[in-house]
Amino acid sequence: LFLFTKVPEPFLDFPSCQFLSGSAMLVPVSLLTSLLAPGAAVVAPPPAPPVGITFNTSFGSSMVLQSQPSVACVYGMLGVEGTGATVKITATDAPASFAPYEIRAQVTDNGEWKACLQPTAAGGSYTITATCTGCSNTTAAVIDDVTFGDVWYCGGQSNMALSLKHSLSRNTTRDAILQGKYSNIRIHGMEGNMNPFQPWTTLKAALTSLPAPKTLSLDGDLYAAAMAAAADPCPAGCEPTNNCSSDCSAFMAFSAACYYFGETLSDALADGATGPAPPIGLIHTAWGGSAIEQWLSNESLTNCEYAGQSAANSEWHDSRVLPYVGMSVKGWTWYQGENNMFGIKGNSASKTGYACMMQALIEEWRELWSTTENTTDKLAPFGLVTLATTGGEGANGDAMGAMRLAQTGGYGVLPNAAMPNTFLAQAYDLDDEWVSLGGGGPCLDYGYNQSSPAYHCCDVPFNATLCPPSWATQCTNMCAALMGTTQYMGGLHPRSKRPVGKRLGTAAFNTVYGGKGAATGPTLAGCSLTPSTLTINFDQDLLRGETVELREYANPNFTPYLHGHSNPAFHSGSQLYVQTIASSFCIEPLHVNKTNATSPVYCPTWSGGAGIGTTKPAPAGRFPSFGGDGSTPTNDPNAFNEGWINLPITASAGPTAITVDLTPLKGAVPTAVRYAWGTVDCCDLTDRDTYSKHGCIANCPLVSSTGLPANPFIAKITANKCDCVAPQVCNE
Repeated sequence: LFLFTKVPEPFLDFPSCQFLSGSAMLVPVSLLTSLLAPGAAVVAPPPAPPVGITFNTSFGSSMVLQSQPSVACVYGMLGVEGTGATVKITATDAPASFAPYEIRAQVTDNGEWKACLQPTAAGGSYTITATCTGCSNTTAAVIDDVTFGDVWYCGGQSNMALSLKHSLSRNTTRDAILQGKYSNIRIHGMEGNMNPFQPWTTLKAALTSLPAPKTLSLDGDLYAAAMAAAADPCPAGCEPTNNCSSDCSAFMAFSAACYYFGETLSDALADGATGPAPPIGLIHTAWGGSAIEQWLSNESLTNCEYAGQSAANSEWHDSRVLPYVGMSVKGWTWYQGENNMFGIKGNSASKTGYACMMQALIEEWRELWSTTENTTDKLAPFGLVTLATTGGEGANGDAMGAMRLAQTGGYGVLPNAAMPNTFLAQAYDLDDEWVSLGGGGPCLDYGYNQSSPAYHCCDVPFNATLCPPSWATQCTNMCAALMGTTQYMGGLHPRSKRPVGKRLGTAAFNTVYGGKGAATGPTLAGCSLTPSTLTINFDQDLLRGETVELREYANPNFTPYLHGHSNPAFHSGSQLYVQTIASSFCIEPLHVNKTNATSPVYCPTWSGGAGIGTTKPAPAGRFPSFGGDGSTPTNDPNAFNEGWINLPITASAGPTAITVDLTPLKGAVPTAVRYAWGTVDCCDLTDRDTYSKHGCIANCPLVSSTGLPANPFIAKITANKCDCVAPQVCNE
């Protein structure tokens, strides 16, 4: 007789019975009866060994610690009954002057230990051993192959989290790494809803290993569900070392924007006159769908009016920021804002909205990381990426313009007085290279124009009924881009992440590392008005000797349906507009009653208006919720922020200025001007080859001589001069 039962753990090592603990198996009843009979000796399982000393999971072998002049610290938890800790540092590769040393760690009442090391030059290979005093388990904790260099922390939401697998440049990157490039870069990431946990590792090791298994419970998480739906299974038995399976590697699960930032920085620092680039450590913690409030402490949020109220506030501050604040870093990068598009964008000078919170986040992180003297610099550099046009989450173009301005605190550029030692990468012209803003494009789910059938030329298997032969040929390049690199939740997450990282890394190099080039594109300094022209001047100091270039641009196109776009749609053109009704100017209108979407709207003084005493009716659909900006603009030119007229940029007016032709206004006098504001679409949609034979990216008219796009701007025109809303100044 046999009994189907779970085997008690004492019997799992019984001869010829090798099963996993707790496994169900068929066991002879006679055997169980004899073993469990009264008086039978039952051997208790050995107790689990007590936990010994550990490093925090932020640390690991093959990691990068911040190099001199900063002091790098390591920390973790004592083991059971531990009373103290000693940290020893030895080396297998270090300067001749290095000698092994020990440090007595500081210990808190709750068993945390921390030891700060001697300032160490970049490079080398070190072993760090932590031993516990008084621990029941005397096993030491060891991390080896540790090097020193510059450590950058990358935070934000889904466009920072978007993995390399969804980057159009990933195969070029893979090949470079396998050939030995970028061996100075090492990566580490927290598990999130779009990325697995990534222990510290070299790039080549990450490219030739599988990702860590998921451990978080993410039921109901939109981004995790999308990731699972987009996942491509690894071929059975195929190691991630070649083209068929490299997309399944741990490396391809890491943040694309964070990595390409580090790659660009490495290239810029690799100066033949001084040797190779120093080690660069990249820490990625982004969480898809997160709002800025979740990355701030509740204390900081109380200082900003219109901060969102949610039970999730400070969630990632506690779990994704605080574990790293004891680790010295060179600086931070940030790519976030989509999930704040329907909140108040605000202004840092008035301590309102996103602008206030962006300033608060920079200040709070600097304070947290620099608490221990001589570790992270109190003004350590902070870089951010402005939103691509597809990051609007359904809000209208005016809201996107206000958000990009808020990301700079209302100054229109980084660095500024409220955010010193900062830098940015504009991404308004870096939407997906192969997918139109209106959707998939003429090869996927739209015809070229409204009279065309909906072509589906990239289906697998190919369906000739859905794609006529002429378009099958037309769409060869587009389909190759689509099938070669999968999208993640459509155009919301552009696959063009290398240009984002390149701009961010270039800005860091020229801001932080002494680079001589411009860190940002042409930035509004002022303007002058005559009856026939408007001359716009750009900041010469920020251009650092570069010039302003006017690229050829397509004629403005009002056709409502091209490449999948629908009304209201305005494409191409100069991206420069003027208003002629002064009372219509407003960067961000608000409802008088913040909880009533039908209540009148007003323009706050911090948004360039007269304040709550001057109101206008709420346009239907424009403000669907508190702080929201909707997607249905009014056609009333007297409404707030309406009546904008596109004008041609006719020529450069010297190396740092442009001229705008006012002839189309027929004598009307401009009262305000803006450029690249809101929904920016610089692609020529009248070209049938756009998004079929060729993509479109980084194609807007105004750039620096090295190709950096002009910073978006908006300004009133008063007494024939530009007049920006404070804190921005543009009256030169």
